[in-house]
Amino acid sequence: MKPALPKIDPAKRTVVPPEPEFSPQEALKLVRVFVIALVVPLVFEIATCFTPSRTNLAAACVRSGMQWVLTHVLHEGNRDVYLAREGWLFPHAEIDRLVHAKRESNETQARLTALASRLKAQETSLLVVLIPGRAALYPEQIRDGRYTGPVRLKEENAQVAELKAAGIEVMDMTDALWEFRDRQQVFFAQDSHWTPEAMKAVALAVNKQVREKFPRLVSTETPIINATILEQADSGDLSRRLDPLNTARLLGDEGADLISIQGIEPSAKSPIVLHGSELLRVFDDPQLSFGGGAESPKAGFATQLGMLLGRPVEVRGLPRAGEGYEDKKLVIWLLPMTELVP
Repeated sequence: MKPALPKIDPAKRTVVPPEPEFSPQEALKLVRVFVIALVVPLVFEIATCFTPSRTNLAAACVRSGMQWVLTHVLHEGNRDVYLAREGWLFPHAEIDRLVHAKRESNETQARLTALASRLKAQETSLLVVLIPGRAALYPEQIRDGRYTGPVRLKEENAQVAELKAAGIEVMDMTDALWEFRDRQQVFFAQDSHWTPEAMKAVALAVNKQVREKFPRLVSTETPIINATILEQADSGDLSRRLDPLNTARLLGDEGADLISIQGIEPSAKSPIVLHGSELLRVFDDPQLSFGGGAESPKAGFATQLGMLLGRPVEVRGLPRAGEGYEDKKLVIWLLPMTELVP
């Protein structure tokens, strides 16, 4: 029996192909592709429940690859972090602070004045230690130029003068750290925190101020301590804001030599209270930069200051409304300038 001839289209005089039909094997392949297309994103979403960042791994991988291209090919950061010269990173918010003429309302100065008034009623002094931002001390990394001093806002001097007029002891470390940067690095290039060397320089300055103004609160005896040098490495919190998935691959790690001090533990019985946020905790909290993720290294500002004063201090976070200071003689607040003048 002869095979049936294909139909001829009279208009075109060509062979009309038969209608396509799926074989069972082809239909099975199509179903498999469809199932995989549904399951793969679902697997990534389920995986987010078991990852610390709770981010979609597929999206994170794409963002990580794109950020590598932006950083190394186009020399760009992202909407949160500005990629400056020599691998330095700056939060866009800090750069915006220096160029925007209009300031947001800020209650920090009012809180300081109110706290000083409360403390004065019980004969307790308040010492505010102001730490400049990284953009104020390293403007040449952002924009070429010859800078003879730190980049400051005109409102800063006025705010400091008002605090002093309210009876608050103020140590503005901006100029001192500008001079210190010629000898040692003040901030890490990829991390928002200060270096151990800058932290120690500020601790020395505060120790000198306390010994001159409040000699009864310090000890003349050298405390017995056990010091250990810890070599830590970290990619930096600013670098993690660029690429949380492959941070070390993006710009590498920075190193820091921490001096872990045992024997000067914080004490609630101390007459000195030390307030602060991350600058205070950066080398003490294992969850922060250079903490190593292990046991507290005990190498932060409070430990350094306690060693210099010869006595421990009581460490607290930011002051809260109605916080008590019974039997306290001195309250020290380690405050970034960007929080006083946003």
